[in-house]
Amino acid sequence: MKVIHIVESFGGGVYDFIKDLTDEMQEYETTIFYGDRGNLKIGFENDFRENIEFIKWENAQREISLSKDIKALFEVIKVLKKEKYNVIHLHSSKAGFLGRVAAKVVGQSKNVIYTTHGISFLRQDISNTKLKLFILLEKIGEICGGQTIACSKSEAEFIKSKGIACEYINNGIKIDENFVRQPKKDDVIRIINVGRITEQKNPKLFNEIAKEFIDTPKIKFIWVGEGEDRKLLSSENIEITGWLSQEQVKERLKEADIYLATSKWEGLSLAVLQAMNYELPLVLSNCIGNIDLVEENINGNTYKEISEVIKKIKELKIERGKKSLILLKEKFNIGNMVKIYKNFYEGI
Repeated sequence: MKVIHIVESFGGGVYDFIKDLTDEMQEYETTIFYGDRGNLKIGFENDFRENIEFIKWENAQREISLSKDIKALFEVIKVLKKEKYNVIHLHSSKAGFLGRVAAKVVGQSKNVIYTTHGISFLRQDISNTKLKLFILLEKIGEICGGQTIACSKSEAEFIKSKGIACEYINNGIKIDENFVRQPKKDDVIRIINVGRITEQKNPKLFNEIAKEFIDTPKIKFIWVGEGEDRKLLSSENIEITGWLSQEQVKERLKEADIYLATSKWEGLSLAVLQAMNYELPLVLSNCIGNIDLVEENINGNTYKEISEVIKKIKELKIERGKKSLILLKEKFNIGNMVKIYKNFYEGI
């Protein structure tokens, strides 16, 4: 079976998702048609299993540009015409739209699966006019064919509320079965977040929360990542690590005590899943995607207001993190995710 993954923004969580998925699907002949926003490391191909073909999508970009999007569309059409693929797996909204149009043009729309990874009209950093446009484009894409798959139940319900048919497959990760939490070496409480420092992740709120604990030296805040909104993380009790390797990220999570997410929107965060693997209790903003990961007062809490966050952090019992790992194994392990995707592939 020949599978092509088409992705406009080949980085962050989507990169990790595709890597993990293709690692677990070695029986398929795989091509990755990818866009690069300038943050792909040299030699990224070495992260992937052998025998994957990589093709660069030269005109792919996130924002709408009629001239570049037309060029990007013709690139997809050219690739799909050159080779017959049994499965055309699209990732995120831009690839989801252009890929479905291209598949329709070449008569392969029945071969399409589109994974949303946080669908475009979840965004809260754009105008209502643009949101309506994104919904319209998703509906046009739906007409072109294919199966839309959200990354969480709450994301699927939101998509369906806009009149778009959608199923969901929970994101899953490879679980580190060898992890054993070690006794703390000090009495410092480390509160961590992992991700790009952008509007979506709401660093302004993270900073406001940290400031509330500025006079409590034994509570430290850590942001693992980098981004254009770095300046918003100005509180003196926040450490910004910059981008780290996967192994370094894991070490930071192992040392942490609480995972704090301030996101405005999510599909289903792989970073939070990693935190659950390392038995961290969760304090997550009450947004789509996050709400699937918390059983209230069991493995953590969600919040809507900053006053709630402060209270939750002060009251949170560290042992709740063990429940995070149990929930991860039950609902968000990669074995379940891959099994369901394989069923969709075989169904095509």
